[in-house]
This record gives sequence, C-alpha cells and structure tokens, in this order.
Amino acid sequence: MKNLNIVRHGDLILKQIKELPQDLKETKTKILLKGSHEHNHSIDKGKVYLKNVDKFVFGYLVAEDTKLFHDEHSPKGAELENGIYELRRQVEYTHAGMKQVVD
Repeated sequence: MKNLNIVRHGDLILKQIKELPQDLKETKTKILLKGSHEHNHSIDKGKVYLKNVDKFVFGYLVAEDTKLFHDEHSPKGAELENGIYELRRQVEYTHAGMKQVVD
C-alpha cells in the first residue's frame, strides 16, 4: 500500500487521503487559505473543494501537476505530489489546549 503524505506549509497542512467525500462542489478559487499574516496559500492548478468539516478541516484539493505558493514559504512554488488532499489548519497543543498555529 502506498504511503500517504502530509505537507506542512506554514499554518496550512495538506493531508493526502485516498478519496474525496461525497457531495462536494468544486470552487473556482485557487486560494486555499489566507494565512495568519494575510499571505495567501494558493495553487496554480488543481481542483479545490471548500467545506467546513470541523474547526480544523476546511476543504479538499485534487492536485494534478500542482504547485503550492506562499509569499514567505514558497514564492516560486512548491510541487505537490499528484493526489487528493484534506486541507487543515495546523494546530499545536499547549497547556491551555489545542490552538491554531500562527505563522
């Protein structure tokens, strides 16, 4: 069985999954997440499905020859492996509980 990838990209995590959930609607946006310092995490190619699943999972991406961009982390683009990804806000555990990472 193929290992699934996790891509950390500032305050965004892309977790590779085997298949998309049912009843999703593709959006036309190429912006996955506006970062905590107002810098967009965006893509050049791929299909984006935004859906708030819980306070951390907010959508899905089908990547095919896709590059991931961010002004600070990857202004020239980072190549993503082709596949299906769950889009998550990165969190950390603190003495006060789980909180979103501020990047």
